[in-house]
Amino acid sequence: MTRTTDITSFTDFRTRLRDHLDETKSSGRPLFVTTNGETEAVVLSPAAFDEMMAQVELARSLRLLDRSMDDIKSGRTRGAKDGIRQIASELKLKLDR
Repeated sequence: MTRTTDITSFTDFRTRLRDHLDETKSSGRPLFVTTNGETEAVVLSPAAFDEMMAQVELARSLRLLDRSMDDIKSGRTRGAKDGIRQIASELKLKLDR
């Protein structure tokens, strides 16, 4: 939830930079910096940014797992041995047994 204390003008941000950075770091909430009422930037603490990136990576991993499960269910996969044999054949490599 965005609070009115999480929004500041560019002029105020520039004037009170240290205060705003300290507040962002201590609260963990983003700070929206505006110009003429339009958001120009969002400032995050390093911890909040790291948490957000971890969530993004988790979402990407889950999406990849969902696609993989769809491939398995649809029969668009093959066994590892068959795949290795095909690659070796295409590259004209001999496989040792």
